[in-house]
Amino acid sequence: MFQALLLAHGGISTWGANTFSMGVAGAFVAWGLFKVCRMLGVSEKIAVFLAAACGDWATYMVTAAQLAWAFPDPVGGIWLSFSKFLGVFSITQIPLAISEGLLSVVVYNALLRYSEQGLIQAWWKGGMTNGK
Repeated sequence: MFQALLLAHGGISTWGANTFSMGVAGAFVAWGLFKVCRMLGVSEKIAVFLAAACGDWATYMVTAAQLAWAFPDPVGGIWLSFSKFLGVFSITQIPLAISEGLLSVVVYNALLRYSEQGLIQAWWKGGMTNGK
């Protein structure tokens, strides 16, 4: 809502597309990649980094596909438009995704260090009990 109304990121009419690209595609890619990495024995820090970075990239790949479908290139069609949008997004989103991955590892480590007996263990054991 903040993006749509105050930052002019598409307005209210793009909530569905934004929700899908950020809240569904990016989130499920991040979650799935984290789970796969952990099943393969990848360290938690690497798994968190990869999940955050690839979830970010997936969000912008889906956004590029949505924009390509909405605004196909007159000559090259959807595929050329998709590659153009990916090119534009890659300039900013690749460095941001790497930064987001690193920040996610820092936050994850802080949560593990300062909440070892609380938040993280309670989550993995089946949920928060709210002190009861």
